[in-house]
Amino acid sequence: MADFDLETKIKDVIAGARKVAIVPSIIDGADSFAAAVGLYRMLSARGKNTTILYSGAVPVGFEKITEGVTISSSMGNRSLVVSIDYSGTSASKVNYTTENDTLFFYLSPIERDFDLNKVKAEITGPDYDLYITIGVQSPEDTGVLREQLETEMLKSKVLNLDNSSENTRFGSLYFVDPSMESLCLLVLNKAPKWDLIVNTPSLKALAAAVSH
Repeated sequence: MADFDLETKIKDVIAGARKVAIVPSIIDGADSFAAAVGLYRMLSARGKNTTILYSGAVPVGFEKITEGVTISSSMGNRSLVVSIDYSGTSASKVNYTTENDTLFFYLSPIERDFDLNKVKAEITGPDYDLYITIGVQSPEDTGVLREQLETEMLKSKVLNLDNSSENTRFGSLYFVDPSMESLCLLVLNKAPKWDLIVNTPSLKALAAAVSH
């Protein structure tokens, strides 16, 4: 794929993302983590709901660049939440039973004409529509997150960013450039082409790895 086409595709997939998870390598260390924080700052400034998924230890001395950054060592599990608006009724008791792997809730007492539109169901938990891996040569580099991430990535878009020739080229899109001396430099150089602004907080994060 031509570089122009690839960068256009990356720009478009970032533009269309609503909720983004950035996944740095736990093997690569400070460079991968700093690049993730720098990218986080740019995406957040663009209004993206962004989280860094990282099961490793935050590099020593990186406390300032991570202030206000959402970092999670676990993706959490999905849950089915059923809500019932019983305002205006005399309901006061809730029971449940199970039968043939089916769960039944009983709210009582209610009137015969109870509005069933007041019963809602939703799924909570991880709902990222874009995963951006940084310095992750293969899913093994994500540590304890590996198994859940591999499952989630099959259902979502994955942008794989790396500067290692050992990268296995996984994901929906991958940008692997071994000529880049560092991942922070890769993010710094390519961000403007992806319509991301390198602001002061992101620049401080990307520079942190140089002095680490």
